[in-house]
Amino acid sequence: MNLAGKLVTKIIKGMIDSRCWIDDKEFEKIPYKGPAIIIFNHTNFLEVPLLYTHLIPRPVVGVAKEETWKIPLYGFLARQWGAIPIKRGTAAMSSFKKISDVMKQGKILVISPEGSRNITGVLKKAYPGIITIALQNNVPIIPVAHYGSENFWANIKRFKRIDFTLRVGKPFYIEPGEERVSGKIRKDLLFAIMVQIAKLLPEEYRGEYSDTSSANEKYLRFLDEGTYSLNSPEPLWQK
Repeated sequence: MNLAGKLVTKIIKGMIDSRCWIDDKEFEKIPYKGPAIIIFNHTNFLEVPLLYTHLIPRPVVGVAKEETWKIPLYGFLARQWGAIPIKRGTAAMSSFKKISDVMKQGKILVISPEGSRNITGVLKKAYPGIITIALQNNVPIIPVAHYGSENFWANIKRFKRIDFTLRVGKPFYIEPGEERVSGKIRKDLLFAIMVQIAKLLPEEYRGEYSDTSSANEKYLRFLDEGTYSLNSPEPLWQK
């Protein structure tokens, strides 16, 4: 990131913090180095800059739709923040290769499996690309959920501050073992990992993943805090 990027990032963080009350104390659960994948629910434009600026100094990289690079401010931020372009609804091998390179560099990938905004804050059906990314890279997945940003425009009009709550779940690996990862297993895996986000949300926001008890977590291996280090300068994720 160049000097202009650092300055704009600082300004954006200041603007967000001035308009939002941000409960991000659970970010202490996220180690300072990867490799890892953070999955989150996608409601509006606000959470991406908020997540990025509040995860600093963690080395995070996000993905963004290809069209983002054509929008002046968003394109500038995508370049400065090292975002990876992806074409929604396709399995672009070049994007998966860039993501794997990020993982090898020990960085944290931040991605929304929903792909596009849900607007209301209620979870909608996710895309299966996250399963391919997780299986290819074999790194921990950290579920992060947020709520409050769905009230952004209504609160802005009333000159009210936005209460933005962030919750962090328990990290886990996807481990299908020796089984062939069939379409059925992929479907079960996608539901199971989205349920990890849903569990962090109030019930009215769980949407497509409201039935949390039906998730098949057979292929998820959860990590206890003893198996990774919080706030460590070293990447101490352990298998």
